[in-house]
Amino acid sequence: MGQSATLYQIDKNDFSKIVDNLNDFSLFDIAKKSATFEKTFEGLRFVLSKGRDKDEAELVEQIFYPKTFIGEKIDFANLDFKNLPDDFDIFKQPVYYNDPNKVSNISSFLDTVSVDDFKKLFDPDELNQMNIYPGEVWNRHTEENYAYNERDMTNEYKNLKAIFESARINCGYILSYLG
Repeated sequence: MGQSATLYQIDKNDFSKIVDNLNDFSLFDIAKKSATFEKTFEGLRFVLSKGRDKDEAELVEQIFYPKTFIGEKIDFANLDFKNLPDDFDIFKQPVYYNDPNKVSNISSFLDTVSVDDFKKLFDPDELNQMNIYPGEVWNRHTEENYAYNERDMTNEYKNLKAIFESARINCGYILSYLG
């Protein structure tokens, strides 16, 4: 079982290439940088949302779950699977993104949460109790070979801050893929 979130930093000039060729673009060719959060993004989201007001919690939510997208959403609940055209691509998904303004807002928010503040908010027992994905793996181990602990999550948080800061400086977009 695995779930990850990958964030891609896209230059504002390259974003039009995605819009123009939604089904035929190569993220790896146009992304300035990327960061993958393997089985940790829900933990990051939970920790960063703790004690936040509604607006800040919504901003944290949009880090990995942007509301804006290009392309079409497939309404699986109302899809008539028996009468789909032969060329219907059931795996086709919209491209979710945060525009430069939202990237700047998120980056500014992340700047208000120091690494030490993040460490104080991280509580592996709470993450396990709240069944935050991947559940019952969050721990207090400090050895190098362990993940899902304060050291690991602090590094993930630093990576998150870095990609948003880089995109903010370059007035870029952040595309979000969950898989």
